[in-house]
Amino acid sequence: MNAVAEKVEKLSNIEWLGQQLRAKTANYEARTPGTGETPINWEDRCGAIAGLPNKETKAYASILVWGDLRDNTHQYKDLTDYIAEYLWRMVQDELEKQRETFNMVIFCQHVARMELFYSLRPKLREYHTLKGRLVFSGIDYIEPNTYSKRYAWLGNAVELLLKELQNEIEVYISEYRSKLKKAS
Repeated sequence: MNAVAEKVEKLSNIEWLGQQLRAKTANYEARTPGTGETPINWEDRCGAIAGLPNKETKAYASILVWGDLRDNTHQYKDLTDYIAEYLWRMVQDELEKQRETFNMVIFCQHVARMELFYSLRPKLREYHTLKGRLVFSGIDYIEPNTYSKRYAWLGNAVELLLKELQNEIEVYISEYRSKLKKAS
């Protein structure tokens, strides 16, 4: 196995996926691998994203691969909506136990947006206070103390959900890479 092939083997699946999909200087030279295989190009890698099983994994993979962390893209919206629906389903049991003075659907949307934002930018979380994160995300109707005591578990749930989505992406991309190797 040559050195280039060994390097490709060591890449994580997300890194492999983004290898030829990010901005770079154009190279118009035709490269042929020394093994006689057809090279895996950017179309094959885009096919991996297109073949992901559902909308939320496609959205999360796109965000991770291209690093487009803007909150005004379709992928970001799709992922935020999915997380908010997930939180809403989890909160249903809590609604019967507690009397809320705010719209819980909107609250779930705000928590989803906040947790996604800070999970994609982990260094910012340590610099922003909980109150700052809440207000930044539109949650100015709850005191930070109340959020910490009653709703912090929602943030933990989002963290687990995002890890689960990333694992799903990794598994699928691994299978996709194996199929590409067998086909070439």
